[in-house]
Amino acid sequence: MTAPPSAVAPLAVVTGASGALGATIRTRLVKEGWQVVATYRTRTRTRPPQDEDSSWVRFDASDDAATAALRHAVDSCPGRLHAVFACIGAPSTKRTVADTEVSEYEAVHQANVVSFVRTWHALADRARHDRASVLAVGSDAGQAARPGNGPYTAAKAALASLVITLAKEELRHGVRVNLLAPSLIDSPLAQHVMALKGVTDPDAYYEQLPWGRPLSLDEVAATCIDLATAPQWSYATGQIYPLGATV
Repeated sequence: MTAPPSAVAPLAVVTGASGALGATIRTRLVKEGWQVVATYRTRTRTRPPQDEDSSWVRFDASDDAATAALRHAVDSCPGRLHAVFACIGAPSTKRTVADTEVSEYEAVHQANVVSFVRTWHALADRARHDRASVLAVGSDAGQAARPGNGPYTAAKAALASLVITLAKEELRHGVRVNLLAPSLIDSPLAQHVMALKGVTDPDAYYEQLPWGRPLSLDEVAATCIDLATAPQWSYATGQIYPLGATV
């Protein structure tokens, strides 16, 4: 995928860009000549990460000021806003519904769903003007409903419903909104989640998957960028795309 031809580099927003998948998406876009507004929350507490290729903004789904800060950062960038990648998310503690505190449901919902709402509140005007494409990253957990994953499953299912709703609302503005729902990705977050589930031998766990391995970050990032920016996907909106394998 290459950046669209323009006198000004095309603009993308990547929320959750300090996480593994968001960082991979950001890096791929920068290499292809995009300008990127990237968000972080807690990974850099004293100052945002610095590089010459991206504008970094602190963005917290629980902070009312985050919406205005992200809007200002994007409005300060020239060129057309082509794509928004919503990569913010958080797992649950893998306890049963009965053993999970209500506060965990609230926190997981805020991270996975409210963050997307705040992102749209910040970017709606610019996205409509520029007829941008929005790609949210969900999970196959939104449909799989595995035991011990109640808060995360509920949040990802809610995100999928929100994406479909937003796609219908924004169709008249020329904004496309889709969701990619990958299965297990080889990342630090996946390793943390497996530890919560009590997995002590990741390699043996991976062998149980259809191809004997998890998805790679590059595979998922490339798919995200393709769905959001490639011409052959320009008709698609309001779609939930699974990325995995079943047997």
